[in-house]
Amino acid sequence: MLVRTLDTMKGSDREVFAENGNWVSTRLLLKQDKMGFSFHETVIFAGTETRIWYKNHLEAVYCIEGEGEVETIDDGKIYPIQSGTLYALDKHDQHYLRAFKDLRLVCVFNPALVGREVHLPDGSYPAEEEAE
Repeated sequence: MLVRTLDTMKGSDREVFAENGNWVSTRLLLKQDKMGFSFHETVIFAGTETRIWYKNHLEAVYCIEGEGEVETIDDGKIYPIQSGTLYALDKHDQHYLRAFKDLRLVCVFNPALVGREVHLPDGSYPAEEEAE
């Protein structure tokens, strides 16, 4: 059985900060944990906008705190995000994620992330074989 706490992950190699300062992601489960997905708590900082395109991954996101929005780039639709909202990027949707108040999100990635990935210039994470 795996048991981890956010407190024990703080300051470890599983706490990853965006290069642009927009977010911090605590990676509670990674590929090496052999669960078939990765599981993260991510805080998107208020007043930020991040362009994201998970072309190599599927992601489901559940908001447990904060306020913001997701805008899908292809059609310009805007989806409000607040505590209790789940969104799933089931079509590898290119999108903007905006935080009006700090967003505290629980995220699941398939395939699992391997560790310290940060967004590439196109907004994606590297493909699994490129990240190892």
